[in-house]
Amino acid sequence: MDKALSQTIRTVRESVVYQCPFGTVRDDEVTFRDGTPGTYLTVTPGDGNPGVVVIPWAQGRLGLVQVYRYPIGAPQWGFPRGFAHGPDPLVSAREELREELGLVADLSLIGWFTPDSGIQDSRVAVVLAQADHAASAPVDVNEILDTQWVAPAQLWALLGQPTHDDGMTMAALALAIAQDSIPALSREVARHRPEGV
Repeated sequence: MDKALSQTIRTVRESVVYQCPFGTVRDDEVTFRDGTPGTYLTVTPGDGNPGVVVIPWAQGRLGLVQVYRYPIGAPQWGFPRGFAHGPDPLVSAREELREELGLVADLSLIGWFTPDSGIQDSRVAVVLAQADHAASAPVDVNEILDTQWVAPAQLWALLGQPTHDDGMTMAALALAIAQDSIPALSREVARHRPEGV
C-alpha cells in the first residue's frame, strides 16, 4: 500500500471502551490527514479470529437458516454463519454447519470479504460445504427458527426482499458466483443477466 494512503488516519492512542466474549469496542484517538485530531470507533467481533459464512450445497439446492437478528429486531433467512471457533475457518465452518443445519459436508475455502470495513477490523471466510443430502436438523434450537433448501432460481428471486436481505449471505453468494464455485448457480445468474452485460 502507498505509504501516503496508509497514513491518512494516524492512531495516536488506542482506547478499549468495552470488551466481552463477543467482541471488543475501541474509541481511538486519531489524527486525520490534515492534522485535525479526532476519534475513530472500531469493533473487533469475537476473539479477533476470522468469522465464517458457509454456503451449504446439496442435491442442487442451497441451505438456508432463519435466525432472529436482535440488532435489527427481525428474523432473516441466510447462509449459516458465525464467530470463529479458533484460527482455522474450516473448523469454524464445520461447527456452524453442525449447529445450524446438523449437516456434515466436504468443505473448501472460496475466499474472504470484509463485512463492514468502516467500523469492523475483521475479515470473514466464505466456505463452500458440499453434501450428499440436504440435512435440516439444527442443534442450536435457541438460535435457529427454521431451515430450508432452495434451488438457485428461488434464492435469486428472493434476494433483497426484507426476509432475505442478509448482507453476509449476499457477499458470500457474490464471491461464489465470481469464482464459479457452484456452476449451477453461475448458470442461473447468466440466465437472468441482461443482454450485453
